[in-house]
Amino acid sequence: MNILKNIRLFDYINLSYYLFMLTIIVLHYKAIPNPIFLISVYIAIIAASLYLINKNNHTRLTRILRYFYPFIFIGFVFESLGFIVPFINPYNKDSLFIELDRYIFGVDMAYLFNFLNIKGITDYLQLAYLSYYFLPIFLIYYLYSKKEIKKLNYALFALSMGYYISYVGYIIFPAIGPRYSLLYLENIPLHGGFIYNFIHPILNSLEHIKQDCFPSGHTEISVLVLLIFKDENKKIALIILPIVLSLILSTVVLRYHYGFDVISGLTIALLVYYISKYIYFEKHKHNI
Repeated sequence: MNILKNIRLFDYINLSYYLFMLTIIVLHYKAIPNPIFLISVYIAIIAASLYLINKNNHTRLTRILRYFYPFIFIGFVFESLGFIVPFINPYNKDSLFIELDRYIFGVDMAYLFNFLNIKGITDYLQLAYLSYYFLPIFLIYYLYSKKEIKKLNYALFALSMGYYISYVGYIIFPAIGPRYSLLYLENIPLHGGFIYNFIHPILNSLEHIKQDCFPSGHTEISVLVLLIFKDENKKIALIILPIVLSLILSTVVLRYHYGFDVISGLTIALLVYYISKYIYFEKHKHNI
């Protein structure tokens, strides 16, 4: 069968997570609103993924979709958490992360970095925050265009693992973040210009799930992209380095994440990077 010949490690990661989410929905069928819709879409995603894996080189379009399907489906996978997490784990853990920040840093990170709450800076940081949605796609497109298939498989494996570890974190440790939980910040509003005031509400409306703080997926995925580019193309890595650093800074200045979220995201990124690199290059695995 083509599917057994064509399946790769990153496919196993994605298919396993789709099945994991499907299982959660079935087990919490009565608690989740509109479970039939979620079940139907996840079954469709699994079927479409298997089709693309099976038709690996059938047409030019299926060749492209075969490597980009995780990013096609990631939007729904992320948004589906908003229809699941609040109903199966309704108690937010923000108090835990507030205590951890104050224990580690002695102060709330949002308050510590409030000196950067200046119009122009917040606009720039909002753009940097937005780059999270483009950096991984740029990496995958770059490797695909270079026909570096093993490196492409490796990057997809690392990024998929990174995404899903953060999503599992959202399920186990739901938290809405300092912008909602630290009530005193209402008296210290963010001073955004046109860019911030345009992008910020759009992101809020598009992100159906609000319990998406721990770990910081923005930190995790952007650092993974940077580390992989460091090995592949140091010039590009140097170009995106300030973007990634600005993105990480934006998560606390714009009050999306706690400091502990960022530390956790960075730690997970490093672990995923080294584990993935070991699996793909040091063990000299074949057909992965």
